[in-house]
Amino acid sequence: LILVMTFWSVIAVEVLHPLVGELAARGAWKDCERCPTAFSSVFKANLTFFQTVIAGDSWGLLAVPMIEAHPWAATVFIGAILTLAIGLLN
Repeated sequence: LILVMTFWSVIAVEVLHPLVGELAARGAWKDCERCPTAFSSVFKANLTFFQTVIAGDSWGLLAVPMIEAHPWAATVFIGAILTLAIGLLN
């Protein structure tokens, strides 16, 4: 579980973090102080995936604005959900 989650975290840091910075500058997450740094490091990305995929908490708060602005970002979130929630936790 940890290795697969770290795999998706590395991808998220490389691919999603620049998008998060762009959306945070536009004020996408005024009510979420953690969202702008959710994918700033592998540790924080692991924590974010644990919170959203494993615990199911605040998924829409973080992912929906990103997917609305950059629909291709859904591939990272869907890949993480499929491999972590359905594949490993089943």
